Amino acid sequence: MASRDETIARVRAAGVVGAGGGGFPTHVKLSAKADVLIANGAECDALCYSDQALMALHGKEVLDGLLIAAQATSAKRAVLALKRRYDEQVSLFRMHLATPEYRTIELLLLPDVYPVGDEFVLTYEATGRIVPQGGIPIDIGVVVQNVATLYNVARAVERIPVTARMVSVSGEVPRPLVLSAPIGASFSELLRACGLTSLKGLSVLEGGVMMGEVVDPERSYVSKTTSAIVVLPEDSRPIVERSSSLERVFRIAKSVCDQCNFCTELCPRYLLGHRLRPHLMMRRVGFELSLSDGVFAESHYCSECGICSLYACPLEISPRRVNVFLKERYRRPRTDRLEFEPRPEYEDRRLPTSRLKTRLGVARYDASPPKYTGRLRVNEVNVSLTQHVGEAATAIVSVGDHVKKGDLIADVRRGALGAAVHASIDGRVASVSSESIALSVE
Repeated sequence: MASRDETIARVRAAGVVGAGGGGFPTHVKLSAKADVLIANGAECDALCYSDQALMALHGKEVLDGLLIAAQATSAKRAVLALKRRYDEQVSLFRMHLATPEYRTIELLLLPDVYPVGDEFVLTYEATGRIVPQGGIPIDIGVVVQNVATLYNVARAVERIPVTARMVSVSGEVPRPLVLSAPIGASFSELLRACGLTSLKGLSVLEGGVMMGEVVDPERSYVSKTTSAIVVLPEDSRPIVERSSSLERVFRIAKSVCDQCNFCTELCPRYLLGHRLRPHLMMRRVGFELSLSDGVFAESHYCSECGICSLYACPLEISPRRVNVFLKERYRRPRTDRLEFEPRPEYEDRRLPTSRLKTRLGVARYDASPPKYTGRLRVNEVNVSLTQHVGEAATAIVSVGDHVKKGDLIADVRRGALGAAVHASIDGRVASVSSESIALSVE
């Protein structure tokens, strides 16, 4: 195994970022010192399947990446966490963990509840520790890495850069599937691979049903953080909640909120003991917003999981949308508390994923989960230079240059927060901008 410094250098060179959606440069995370390293294989959002496929196909590489990350962070415990209902993956990992090579890794089987994959919830489930409100897991000695990130870490140590992402496509498509797609592939290409030729009456989410964002597939491209594409009817609750104007969201909140408190009582962060009370925010939005209002400042503790908006509220108000607005308006508050206790009702109020799917009307799409069907072949890609937290990468290629898959095409300044970007196909540089690099097969 490479030394700690060499591992971090190779992870940086390979352009590895948090593949679970955060996009935080992984070499920075691995530079921290931790007690516990958790591999997040929960994949808890509805109609997401890419991590399950990855674990079934590349379980050994995931475990290798977990050990590499644990060594880099000096973690004494290495925990692999996934849902106990993932029978195929659990059996595979049990077989690997029975060998001397992986005997130090602990297997944690999680209940099928939402959002057990949230890093705050997962940290509590794995360690009994609660991340302080406004903090991050490393504040209590924990590093959480998505299993796809750890797969990329293992490959990075072998000097293989990130050029593809496992992506599931589900919902209102003729053939739901999971594909290994090159970074920069158009969402439209993935939808066509599923047999979808018209989006009339449909909308597309990048991400799962609860936390995904509505996107235009003609202008959306696979990034290092893309894990799922979900197609739903445009009149479905998940789409309507995201598509409504902010003015309408506020108008509904002002006019119909009856202070039932369900949004607060089912909030995962509230149940962990954090001071987050969305029902009070809904009560106050009818008044002039005050920059000194501590209740509004609590919005920074929201994980935007969507339970308040898509499940808890009987009147279909959207506290999540209000919280997102308030986060932009109010400064993050400081907290003097470092230790928190979960509320007594924590266990009883965890939300079963099956109940969530039924409430949202998407359970029927889960009847036959998509399986991995191979690699997506494309003739052109549009590779983003901002698919990570930090500064945008700067192109080091020019129009007309010929590149091979894996060649470095953009990078950030040494010492700056960001990630390297590599060619995902063999081809020619078709265009270069401050936002992306287009490559085409010759």
